[in-house]
Amino acid sequence: MLFLKTIKTINFKILLPQNKILMANRSKVRNRDHDIFIKGILSLDELVLLLLHRYIPQELKRFMDFSSFKSLPESKIDNKLVAQYTDSIHECALLKSALPENIQNILDLPNFRFCFLWEHKSSKPNEPIEAQVERYRYAIIGSDLKNGRKPSIVIPIVLYHGETKWTIKMVYEQFEPYLPSEILKLLPRPHYIFIDIRSTTKEEIEKMVDLKVLRAAFIALKNAHEPKFFQNNMEEVFKFVETSSSKAVFDSFFKMLLEYMQRRSQLQGDIFNELVEQKLEPTMVTNFKTIFEVAEEKAKIEGKIEGEIQKSRVAIINMLKLRTFPIEQIADVLEVELEFVKQMQTELEVNPNLKA
Repeated sequence: MLFLKTIKTINFKILLPQNKILMANRSKVRNRDHDIFIKGILSLDELVLLLLHRYIPQELKRFMDFSSFKSLPESKIDNKLVAQYTDSIHECALLKSALPENIQNILDLPNFRFCFLWEHKSSKPNEPIEAQVERYRYAIIGSDLKNGRKPSIVIPIVLYHGETKWTIKMVYEQFEPYLPSEILKLLPRPHYIFIDIRSTTKEEIEKMVDLKVLRAAFIALKNAHEPKFFQNNMEEVFKFVETSSSKAVFDSFFKMLLEYMQRRSQLQGDIFNELVEQKLEPTMVTNFKTIFEVAEEKAKIEGKIEGEIQKSRVAIINMLKLRTFPIEQIADVLEVELEFVKQMQTELEVNPNLKA
């Protein structure tokens, strides 16, 4: 990854936008609104833990060392898994002290880990989902073995908020009434945790006080396929917006929530903003304005960065074409990284008529 040197008027380094094309191409094959919102939520460990504590069965939860909980960076996930768009993966250690004593006493007891593999569906799939989650499961285990690790205890979690009821049977259920146990025991029975937001009622969500601000997300996801809901019933989401999470997490979540609601409402930005100010509690309006002022300032800064990158590109190409200055001098004069100059030099060698 190439970086420009620090621009004197902006106190951070500039990341060249060469990966934006890859990101855009990937997003085309998915439902972008839902995908961005869900992945945003799953990027906030504090919120992920709220979901795990609610939906992981207690008999499993006692074996999990949540003090070691963290998200798993893509660099440690099998490339095939990343390419197939699993939403997020988190991990925590197996709590050895919770194991039966006879197992604890085993010499050189391995350090196992749990991997929580998230997959969300905004529409009902046309085929059983077991094949997909099993591909993901074994991609993680295969990556573990390939890298000399003990295989992970993979727990897939499927989050559904489609328009229609989830009625898909698991594969083994389609054989069950018709085959004897001797054959049934050979059929795969993959397990996963299923979070069905679509079928969860508003009243049930209201009682999920342990989910805190995520109740607002559940209401938004549950009604995400109805634009008029956000136009006419925005307060149904905002009633669950509360600030018990840390400020950084709340600000990130609230901004993502508003952006998601605006896209799903199909309202123009200024109209949506006016509606939000009308529906929000007075104490929340300040947070709303502050978050969007920061976002607007960030967009302005990013625009300046793009402009500085383009100016530097033009200057580098022009100086290279003169064939007078060594690349080290160009980098020093223009205050850019040497690698950036080398990249422009390579492009110019391929295309001598290159224009900035």
